[in-house]
Amino acid sequence: MKNKVFPLLLLVVLQASAFQTVSKNPLETQQGLPAEKTIITGRVIAQDTEEPIAYASVGILNGSIGTISSEEGAFSLPIPAGHQEQTVRISALGHEAREIKVKDLLAMGTKTGLVTVALPSKPVALAEVKVSPKNWVTKELGGTLGPNSKFAHSFIINPRPIQANLGREIGIHINNGQKLSFLSKLNFCLKSNRYDLVRFRLNVYDLKNGRPHQNLLPKDIYVTVKNRKTGWIQVDLEPYDIYVEQDFVISLEWIDCRPKTHSTSLSIPAAMPGLQTAFHKDASQSKWQKIPAAGMGMNVLVQREK
Repeated sequence: MKNKVFPLLLLVVLQASAFQTVSKNPLETQQGLPAEKTIITGRVIAQDTEEPIAYASVGILNGSIGTISSEEGAFSLPIPAGHQEQTVRISALGHEAREIKVKDLLAMGTKTGLVTVALPSKPVALAEVKVSPKNWVTKELGGTLGPNSKFAHSFIINPRPIQANLGREIGIHINNGQKLSFLSKLNFCLKSNRYDLVRFRLNVYDLKNGRPHQNLLPKDIYVTVKNRKTGWIQVDLEPYDIYVEQDFVISLEWIDCRPKTHSTSLSIPAAMPGLQTAFHKDASQSKWQKIPAAGMGMNVLVQREK
């Protein structure tokens, strides 16, 4: 049987007709008519230092249109016609997020054509964790599906261009209970990978109303995979001193790749039905979608109270 991609992760297919005509100047229209697609180009910087913010999330709030800024803070966001009243959210860990109407973003670029968005700094306040001498045991929590699974959670929706797929995120609910746990390793499996370089952002969230809520990390953790590597990959989390005392979601967010010429294939093994609860985001600022009773090739090694 041929491998299949989870249909639940293909929730949104952008119609090609909305992307056929692009005005040469993103702030102009063609022959007096609204352009079918406007491309907002710009960069994200830190307000206090004016330094670029790498890998900021930029997208329509709760929508399926989004992207991730480059290492230099540059971004390009295509906006279909009729979205001028929609809100674009720009966010980065360690900074206050900004929410700006599409029409206001366009006005910000009327003189130069380039939009600059400055984010104020906002240090992440870490919850105090009291660690006392106790008996600790090592546990593997999560899914163990390998590369030979018949299904896959895909990071890619075709025919979206790569930039529009960046920011898609896949995570797994870890049943930790109320035990104090130290996150030691992340293990994840790539079923397919046709990129010379892939970069993910590793995120850890608490839960609210059964879905990922607040990022528990004080700074970004990047995971880089080279040479089209597939199979199991391990990430050492011990240098980051991550402690949790409740259930949580650990996820991988696709933020960069080489080459960027076209979307090919990038996925994590999946199964349906399964024993885990998975989550995914369709775009960088979209809502989390829940996939119950799903298998997944992602788990975390923890040291926890006995």
